[in-house]
Amino acid sequence: MFELLTGVGVVLPGGAGVLRFGSDPVAAAAVLGALGAGRSALRARWGEVVLTAHTDGELRLCSVVLTRDEGSGDAPGGTPVVLDGIDLFGYPAAEVRAALGPRPGLELRPADGPGHPTGVTLHAAPPVGRRARAAAEEAEVARALAELEPLWTTGRDHWELLESGGGHLPRRKDGTGSTLLICHETVARRVVAAMLAAGVEVVPEPS
Repeated sequence: MFELLTGVGVVLPGGAGVLRFGSDPVAAAAVLGALGAGRSALRARWGEVVLTAHTDGELRLCSVVLTRDEGSGDAPGGTPVVLDGIDLFGYPAAEVRAALGPRPGLELRPADGPGHPTGVTLHAAPPVGRRARAAAEEAEVARALAELEPLWTTGRDHWELLESGGGHLPRRKDGTGSTLLICHETVARRVVAAMLAAGVEVVPEPS
């Protein structure tokens, strides 16, 4: 039996252990090796179920895909793949979906219909589309700019731009020489652009 653990990974059959999200490929392959996978393989078979592990851009395990043999959707699976006590391959897809309800990070194939599921994917976190990521980042930038707006509006007379390393750093005019470090590159670039456009004084870099 494979047991899916939301946010954790998969408990493997045969006492092979737990394939955990966040593992590096070497550690993941070592766990899967107990199911007969090679040392560097992120794919293994148990019964009629094939498990494939996927890594993200940082080479950390981010999702697992379990599939049944092609054409097996007409009957229940022989090897249970269980989530919260429900055998995902043991019942028609429509019944499984109705029993589970909305589950971010879980994908069934097919998602609905009279046949039994032939594949399931569990993500470490719900997948986020490119547009959604871009929108979230833009919203974060907008919030930061709203907080920093006084630098080039109501408080512009209290700030200057210090030339530094080919760029500019916002610096207070209170004699302390303290600069404002903005770690978010996009926010920093837009703040400097707004301050320059507003005519904030530019101070040469000390020689």
